Amino acid sequence: MDDPLDLLLRALSDATRRALLDRLRDKPGLRLTELLQGMPQSRQALSKHLAVLEDAELLVPVWRGREKLHYLNPAPLQALPTRWVTASAREDRAALSALRAALPGAADGAAYGAAYGLAYPAAYGAAHGAAYGASDRAAPASPATAAAEASDAITSLLTRTPAPLLQGQPVMQALALTAAIAYMAETAHAVQALLNALPPDAGYEQPPAGGFSLVEHLAHLADIETLGWRPRFERILAEIRPSLPGVDGDKLAAESRSNNRPWRGAARRFIAQRKQTLAALARFDAELLRRPVVFAGARTRAGSVLAAAVAHDLDHRPALAERWLAFQQAPSAPEKR
Repeated sequence: MDDPLDLLLRALSDATRRALLDRLRDKPGLRLTELLQGMPQSRQALSKHLAVLEDAELLVPVWRGREKLHYLNPAPLQALPTRWVTASAREDRAALSALRAALPGAADGAAYGAAYGLAYPAAYGAAHGAAYGASDRAAPASPATAAAEASDAITSLLTRTPAPLLQGQPVMQALALTAAIAYMAETAHAVQALLNALPPDAGYEQPPAGGFSLVEHLAHLADIETLGWRPRFERILAEIRPSLPGVDGDKLAAESRSNNRPWRGAARRFIAQRKQTLAALARFDAELLRRPVVFAGARTRAGSVLAAAVAHDLDHRPALAERWLAFQQAPSAPEKR
């Protein structure tokens, strides 16, 4: 493992990387395409710079569904007289506040370090704990949602809030790994519950405002598990520096025409593939989570791939719950295809 100080100094030695940190200080949560604007580098070159910053823990990628957002993490700079820490206390607090907003489960600096697998000075937690907020409780559900969850076990399962360690940041230590495995296993349990409760000819109705039907969500989850998550995690186990291709889920959904086909086979396929994914993840540890990988053309760590998998589940589970509730509230006659 490279020395953290060496990684930090290497990251700061390049003008492009310092400019990226400046930009993320001023505009937290930028996507790669937004970071590219006004930069002379190619997408591939900029991705390499971002990977160096991530290695030094100066950058925290946060997954929101299929989007990867980037946040400055000034914590490793506490021992260095750099502009991101000493230019003004206000800028330091602003960067930490933006990161706190992206990762609401982190209660203070020390807790964030533990969750992300980092060792920060004790003084950092004392000095900046207030910037992260004092509570890791999820936002309270609305009365309508609470009532639905109380009366419907499937809805409750699908809408359950992930653990505070799973807020889109890379999964970098054992506790977060356990939470990720539990959350992904819960998705498979929810799909099995839908398989048991939903009639074979139901679930094809699409939302009035557009989007996937319940059947299309299930088929998409099966496709992405089969072609994406399972083989990715198996390759991370088997290869030192795997290069993991992206999967065009939108194209797969368009080509599969799943809304015109029986869906129960796709649901069973997802469950079977997810079991294999979980078997692979059961062999992960904190060291493996830090394994360098190339994911969809960008250098990152295995823990970031796992964060993307959790985010993908989180992107689809509320939509599945919405379509399940719509089915329950519809007239008793089954949907016709």
